Amino acid sequence: MKNKQRFLMITLLSCLMILLAGCSLAKEDAGNDTKDTLIGAFITDEYLDLFDLDAYLDGNASKLLQNPDTVINDTDGYTNPLYAKTDRKSSKDPSDWKISFDGIKGLNLLNLIWTDENDTICRALQSSDGICDAQTDWTESDNSTEMVLSATIYTVPQGSDKSPAYYVNPVYQTSDGKIYVVPGSGISNSSISDESDNMSICLNDQTDSMEKGITKTEKCSVTVQFSSMFKPVKITLIQMDEKNQVLKQEEYIPGNLPDQLTAEKDTSYFIIETEKKAPDGRKEITRDIYECKDSDDEVSLETFYAMDNKIVSKQYTEIKWDN
Repeated sequence: MKNKQRFLMITLLSCLMILLAGCSLAKEDAGNDTKDTLIGAFITDEYLDLFDLDAYLDGNASKLLQNPDTVINDTDGYTNPLYAKTDRKSSKDPSDWKISFDGIKGLNLLNLIWTDENDTICRALQSSDGICDAQTDWTESDNSTEMVLSATIYTVPQGSDKSPAYYVNPVYQTSDGKIYVVPGSGISNSSISDESDNMSICLNDQTDSMEKGITKTEKCSVTVQFSSMFKPVKITLIQMDEKNQVLKQEEYIPGNLPDQLTAEKDTSYFIIETEKKAPDGRKEITRDIYECKDSDDEVSLETFYAMDNKIVSKQYTEIKWDN
């Protein structure tokens, strides 16, 4: 009988592993505290298996004993939240802290909440390499607060037989500052095989509380867009003068551009030429122009490079002027 129960559980877990594309509603009671706040997502390339098998079997033992072939679909309450470890790195700024989940590899997209020495509620956006264009918007009124967190992840298409999956796992923060993650839904990279393809997963949460007889509402939504980008293999940086003449041209391995670069004296604009390699071996070239009105302009060049996890990240190069 025990073996039949285990087999049933394995079958159920296999069903839970099915990839779900589109929007996902985050659990409002994912942790022990119903006031826990959704603060972001932890993106992994493997399903985050936090299912408590022993608790599930104990809670449904009578049903399984009566009929071993019973399929129990109600699995709420049998997921153990995975609490984060926080390395503050001797910094008071949470954006500098390292948030990790038991050594599991993944990308953080978090909007951390903390209270400073003046009891002021503060928030800080933290995102890992590979999270691009992360931004957060806040809307506040007397009785409601809404946070919208969004970002883009560029993935390198591998072909349908080699495409990895990516899971967007909701991350919550308790009222006393603890951070934890629960399993989320995912997509397969085979769904975004061309550079024009993209898909999104969104998480939504709402918490209502009473204060002096008035309902206070706190909403949060987290949207992660997945877009496909062929693997960058070479970057050519060209400095042009106002007569469209080449002043300087340099080639770089993606990811190896300098953090700062001094422009040539008469540089009017930059051309970034990126050579990319498609899964079928063909090469494509894209070009971006960064215009400089005068030497007082603050210019930061954006280039892309592929990481080991088949995700493309951005590198920023700040332009200095030789006056």
